[in-house]
Amino acid sequence: MKQHIIYILTMLSISPVHSQHQDSLQISLLTVSPRNTEIYTIYGHTALRLQNTETSTDIVFNWGTFDTSRKNFMYNFVRGETDYYLSSEPYIHFKRAYITSGAQIIEQTLNIPDSIKPLLVQEINKNLLPENIEYRYNYFFDNCTLRPRDIIEKYCGGILVYPEQDKKITLRDLVHECTSPYPWMKFGIDIVIGSGADSLISRRTSLFLPAKLSETLNNTYIQFPDGIRKPIITSVISSNNISSSAATETKASTSFLSNPLSVFTSLFFFYLIINLCSIKKKTIFRLPFALLFMTAGAGGIIVAFLMLFSTHPCVSSNWNIIWLNPLYLIGFASTITKKRYKVFTLYHSINFYLLTVFLLFLQWIPQHIDIACLPLVLCLWIAEFTIYLTNIKRVSQP
Repeated sequence: MKQHIIYILTMLSISPVHSQHQDSLQISLLTVSPRNTEIYTIYGHTALRLQNTETSTDIVFNWGTFDTSRKNFMYNFVRGETDYYLSSEPYIHFKRAYITSGAQIIEQTLNIPDSIKPLLVQEINKNLLPENIEYRYNYFFDNCTLRPRDIIEKYCGGILVYPEQDKKITLRDLVHECTSPYPWMKFGIDIVIGSGADSLISRRTSLFLPAKLSETLNNTYIQFPDGIRKPIITSVISSNNISSSAATETKASTSFLSNPLSVFTSLFFFYLIINLCSIKKKTIFRLPFALLFMTAGAGGIIVAFLMLFSTHPCVSSNWNIIWLNPLYLIGFASTITKKRYKVFTLYHSINFYLLTVFLLFLQWIPQHIDIACLPLVLCLWIAEFTIYLTNIKRVSQP
């Protein structure tokens, strides 16, 4: 790794910076189309390409590299403490890897003034130093797309003026644009990100997505100090190699089991029948109630953990904690034991009223609640209602 860094540093410092003809250095933004091969590939990818025709060097710089073999990688990722790093490779290798996987690569040549290009290369040199090569990854505010954006802004030779935003948009809206073909992923993300993702954002903040940055730069210009305006993009080349996998995934997502709303609605009717039978027979069917509360408690542990211990953005204030929280494990314990502790009765009474208030004021909650959550909340509500009625009847018996 260190030898590779030294090689790149040496090549860059000799070739582009000290070249007598800076117009021989072409700097491009590469945008890779979304793919469904891995969970992180559905958002696409961004990199910078530096091509020097005079020295025949052609390198891609990628700020989206991570090492899953690192100790406690998944735990650190959940906590928001994952370090990504800058890597580099010949353009031909980069292109072959993505084209083979069925992705499209859009290359946008950047209109960086020749006098500024050496400074941009020096910035990349600085990023490649061992003390700078890693950075703390942040999906919304510091990722592999925003790093190239920041470099382009800093070394465009003037002020980068983005087009006006034509509609109001939130971080969640942008995530939905990527996850809409994958309903279960969309549902899971909606569960764990809170109200912070529903605040309105600026055009610049929206550029954390590769496709959004690429699209926006097509209509962006540089405002130079002398008053001259020039487009930041001078040419666009597309590989025109879009795989049909995305279309296949979209078609597959229309099936019953791939739709959380359909699955949870069916689950609601199942629990409705179970609860009607419980009320009629004046008893609690322990197994289905225990499974419901255990699942809700497990989901609540994830939501609570992210709220309390994760540094990921937009997870600390999550209204889903009202209906999905670790306290359901108390409900689970109450259904698997025949003893009637007062704490169990008190918990179920409080939770019944809490769920009732949540449902009544759902439309006023300052956070987008996924529609697929509604049948789940109703499952929990009717279960608590049945237990609530059962407890009242027990108390009223002489």
